[in-house]
This record gives sequence, structure tokens and C-alpha cells, in this order.
Amino acid sequence: MKVVIVVHGSRDPDYIDSVRNFANNVGVLYAFNSLAEPSVNDISGDVYVPLFVGYGKDYDNAVAITGYESPPLLEWPGIKQFLLNLGPGLYVFHGENDQRFLNEIDRLGLTDVAFLKLEPLLNNYLTNHCPNRLIPVILARGSIYKEILTTTQNLCPNTNVLRPLFELREFMDYFRGVLPWLIRNTRCLRC
Repeated sequence: MKVVIVVHGSRDPDYIDSVRNFANNVGVLYAFNSLAEPSVNDISGDVYVPLFVGYGKDYDNAVAITGYESPPLLEWPGIKQFLLNLGPGLYVFHGENDQRFLNEIDRLGLTDVAFLKLEPLLNNYLTNHCPNRLIPVILARGSIYKEILTTTQNLCPNTNVLRPLFELREFMDYFRGVLPWLIRNTRCLRC
């Protein structure tokens, strides 16, 4: 079965390499929703998995373009324990002000959470407290990850910032384990 993960996309070559390397390491194909190649229309697969951390306009757009709907990362089985195993630390999300996304984060029950562009802001958090470890809940290395890294290095130079999820061996192993569940829980809306 040819599984195609569909991610947002970026013009940043580090982002594209991060996605490509992840897909190669876990044995799936990949396509971008926008801003990069290959696009969804360029890749033929049996099932398309919109792969986003949470709900929002980018997730909704990927579902509309692919005709497939899969649970966002924050709804996958065992994701809370996976994230906790990366800590303790400050969990940083990009996200947007979509109530579904905010509800997913609330359901996780993580104690230390900040956002790049929403309240509580990462910048404000780091101005008042420097954690030992910062865990970006970001899929790939790109402009969002780099902004998190730069902000942290400027305000808390001794804080250890983990790499994005796609670059963590632990996440690759977790993804391989959850992939059968993910395929079963991906719906084709046009079939």
C-alpha cells in the first residue's frame, strides 16, 4: 500500500529536506499542500494522510485538496505519553486560534505550554523563566522551528532545544507503530 503523508509545505530547503528524510526513514511517500514540490497532484498513492499537529485552516485545506481526512497528531493514541517522554520541559506549539486545536492541547493536560504566536507567548514565557529543556511540537525544520530556536537562544541560551519531531528517532519509531491505526482511521471523503 502506498501511503502519502501530506504536509503544509515551505520554501525553506531545510523544511523540505526534513520532510523528505522523515518519509524515507519511515517508508512512506510525501507531498506538500502548498509552497513546495512535489504537490499532492504529483504523487500517486493508495491513501493520503494529511499530517498536521492539530486542527486549523492548513489542516482543513489539506483535507479539501486530498479528499482524505485523518486525525491530527494530537489525537493519535499514546501521543500524550510520547510527548511526556521527551520532557520534562516547556512544550511549544505554533498553531492558530482554532478552538478545535486549543481543545486538543487542553485535553493533553501538559503543564508547561507556550505558543509562538498565541497566548501564552513563548517570548513572554522565556522572559520570565528559562526551562532546562524546550520541546517544539513542530513537525519539520523550517521557518517556524528556526523562530522558536532563535527566540530561545536569545532569551535562554542555556536551554536545550530539541530538534523537530520528524528528526527525532523516537518519533520515527512512534510513527511506524501508529501508522496502521492512522491508515484505519483515515477516511476517503470522495470514495
